[in-house]
Amino acid sequence: MQKNGVFGQALTTNYEPNIMKIILAKNAGFCWGVKRVLKLTEEKIAKSDTKIFTHGQLIHNREVIRKLEEKGVCALPENASDNCLNELPENSSIIIRAHGIPPEEQEKLSIAGAEIIDGTCPHVVIIQKKVKEAFLHHRIVLILGDKGHAEVIGLLGYCPGEGYVISDENDIEKVPKNKPVTIVAQSTLDKKTFDKLTKIIKKKWNDCHIIDTRCDATTRRQDEAIELCGKVDAMIIIGGKNSANTNRLAQICRNEGVPSYHIENAEELQEIKFDKIKNVGVTAGASTPDWIIKSVIEEIAKIT
Repeated sequence: MQKNGVFGQALTTNYEPNIMKIILAKNAGFCWGVKRVLKLTEEKIAKSDTKIFTHGQLIHNREVIRKLEEKGVCALPENASDNCLNELPENSSIIIRAHGIPPEEQEKLSIAGAEIIDGTCPHVVIIQKKVKEAFLHHRIVLILGDKGHAEVIGLLGYCPGEGYVISDENDIEKVPKNKPVTIVAQSTLDKKTFDKLTKIIKKKWNDCHIIDTRCDATTRRQDEAIELCGKVDAMIIIGGKNSANTNRLAQICRNEGVPSYHIENAEELQEIKFDKIKNVGVTAGASTPDWIIKSVIEEIAKIT
C-alpha cells in the first residue's frame, strides 16, 4: 500500500515476526471521500495565505486534526452562530467535510461571504439527492443510522419535518403510518443492521421504497474484517474513539467472537497482552492515516 502527501506515507503491509504473525487488512485506513477532502485541504493550504476554517472537525482523528491546527487550520463549531460567521477574517475559506451539511447551514456560510470549498463525499451527495427526491414526492424518509452523526444531520436537512432516524427497531414505532416511506442508510451502516431494520419496516408499510445507500468501500472494509476474524486470535482496530465507522468496525469484530481492541495510536498497545496470541489482524477506520497504521504495526512487532 503506497500513499503520499501531508497526511500519509509509504506503508508496508507484510510484517511477520518470529513469534506472531500480523495480518493487515487490505482496505484499512482512509476511504476515498476522506482522501478527497484532505487533498482539497492540502491544496488550499499550499496555495492560500488567507485563514482556513473547517465546518466542524474535518475528520474524526485527533492526530490529523492536530497536524491541521499546526498548519493554521481552525475548526468552526458545527452549528456556528451568525455572530461567529460575521466575525470571520476577510477572504476566509471554509471547507465542508466529507459528511456534508444541511442545505440551510450551507446557505448561512454563503451569506457570511467566505469562500466555500465543498468537500462532501460524492457518495454522500448521491444520498442527499435521493432524500430530497423522496421528500419532494411527499414520502417520509427513514434514515438508518446513528442519531447525532454529522452525515445523518446533513441528510435530515434535505427532508425537513419528514425525516426520521432509525437506529433500532424501537425507533420504527415512532414513525407515522399515514404516508409511504423511503429508506436510505448512513453510508457507514453495516449490512446486518441494514437487513434487520429493512425487514421490519417492509412488514409495516405496503408502499416502502428501499435504497441501499451504504458505501461500497465501507462494505468491503467490514466484509474484510469479518473474513480476517476467522483467521486470527485477536483484532486491533485503529481509529478515533469518536469515529462512527471505526466504532462500527470494532463492534463487527466483537460480534464475530474474537478479542477486539479499538485503539487510537500505538501507545495504547501497552495495555494489550499479546503473550497468547499467535496471529493478530489489524484494520482501521476510514479516518485513520497510513502513518498511524504503520506505527501501530511496527510497535506490535517490537512488543512481540
